[in-house]
Amino acid sequence: MEQGEKRQTEERAADMRRNIRILVGVILVILLLAFSSVFMKQNQRFAYREHLDDEVVNVEGESVTLRQFGYYVYELESFTQKQALKYHPSDPLDYWNTHFSAGNDSRFVSEIARDTAINRCLSDLVYARMATEAGFALPEGEEQQIHKEASDWYEALPDEAKEVLGISPEEVREVIARNHLAKAYAYEYSKTVDLTGYSGDVTSLLSAGGKYFDEQLLTRYEVKQNRELLEEISFGRITVNKKSVSRGD
Repeated sequence: MEQGEKRQTEERAADMRRNIRILVGVILVILLLAFSSVFMKQNQRFAYREHLDDEVVNVEGESVTLRQFGYYVYELESFTQKQALKYHPSDPLDYWNTHFSAGNDSRFVSEIARDTAINRCLSDLVYARMATEAGFALPEGEEQQIHKEASDWYEALPDEAKEVLGISPEEVREVIARNHLAKAYAYEYSKTVDLTGYSGDVTSLLSAGGKYFDEQLLTRYEVKQNRELLEEISFGRITVNKKSVSRGD
């Protein structure tokens, strides 16, 4: 009787050891697959130029492609890069990778630049549409100013940036013309808007990302954002710091 119990105990122990080995093996396989997935994602190159004609933002049917969005990309990258070089001249990416802790709004500098570019684009689209709906037009003669500003902007754009962004002089003029119209109308709108119930700086409230803009203006229109594409774009690594990156081709 004792020998039978001893045998059963040994068999149960053997089964337990076997089950433990199987469980450990399964866990190791899961960990290996998870590590491989993260490693592959981190080392996968995002071919920026392959997505130039993909839609980034759409407001009530008016679409902005990545090619046209390049205007905002360069504006934010060139501005922020100047700050980065002051912060760390030998390694500006250190500044781009700086993380600001602010609760739910905690973000890296690169993410702040990306979100600012998106908001500027949204602001231009919304206010320009509002201007058109209101029959608002720019003063005569401003077209010449827009043409000069666009020409100067494109001429100052480094050759490598022109190649990466793929934006044409005509597209630059189109974006800048919309920007001028949007700014002019936003200024006129700010003179009469009723901000009852809202507190804070008027400019901040009426800018994209501001409480009034997001709640009262942006909601007037059907807005689409290609978040999957936008999150692939590594600001600080597209037209600047090209030699230091494996992404943002």
